Amino acid sequence: MEVKYRPIVPGTKTFKVMVIKIVFIVLGRAFQSASQHDEEIKKEIDALQNGFTLVMKVLPDGPYMGLEKRDGMLQFQGSQMKHADLEIYFRNVESAFMVMTPQIGSPQAFAERRMSIKGDLGLATVFTRALVILLTTLYPEFITKRLVKRVPPLTLKRAGLRIWLYTLGILLGR
Repeated sequence: MEVKYRPIVPGTKTFKVMVIKIVFIVLGRAFQSASQHDEEIKKEIDALQNGFTLVMKVLPDGPYMGLEKRDGMLQFQGSQMKHADLEIYFRNVESAFMVMTPQIGSPQAFAERRMSIKGDLGLATVFTRALVILLTTLYPEFITKRLVKRVPPLTLKRAGLRIWLYTLGILLGR
């Protein structure tokens, strides 16, 4: 008697994928807005050439987030781009979920091989510094302590930018 087994099909993690997509949209629009209004982020982005593109991908075929530098600022491209000058890969949905819901920081994710980079490492450090500045603006201090080594003090200007990002910056992307 021959026994036939049904193939095991892994389940989809619909909730986690939706959370990652939402965080990608919020992060992309926050980058677009902050690159117009924050001097520190502008200074970091000036090191990138005009037309520079960046994609964050969740492997194997998860959500994407694209950014492009145009006119001295980063512009959010949504999930249209598949290839770019700098590509940041998350190994799987679980790894992306842990980084996007700040359970672990990017350095820890790289150390644990949850993330990898394809492209120029110098440009990746420029983007990482800009990302750290943005995250310290977006998140409160008790969350930021887990993500970065040194939390910069919250100045009046940075508090104003935080309010701008929370109210109109993320919604409008301006």
